[in-house]
Amino acid sequence: MQPSRRVWLKAATGAAVAAPLVFFTQQSLAAKNEALRTSLKYQDTPSGSKNCANCMQFVPGKTPKDRGGCKILPGDTEIAPTGYCVAWVELKK
Repeated sequence: MQPSRRVWLKAATGAAVAAPLVFFTQQSLAAKNEALRTSLKYQDTPSGSKNCANCMQFVPGKTPKDRGGCKILPGDTEIAPTGYCVAWVELKK
């Protein structure tokens, strides 16, 4: 039994409507605290061996390479593990 053209068009329309919603939902989940980033001189590149991945303040993302958060930058979910700021504190192991 083949689905009718009407069923196929409904499914295609639903997918076309849902795709942007998924994209914008993911975009809205990412947040940056620009004012604090500026005051802490945040950069997406490390300063020598100092980077967010080895900082006590860093909150890792889902994987070690994913962006995460920072205890000093509330609400910011776009902190790069390779980033650096002046609030860097060595992670004690």
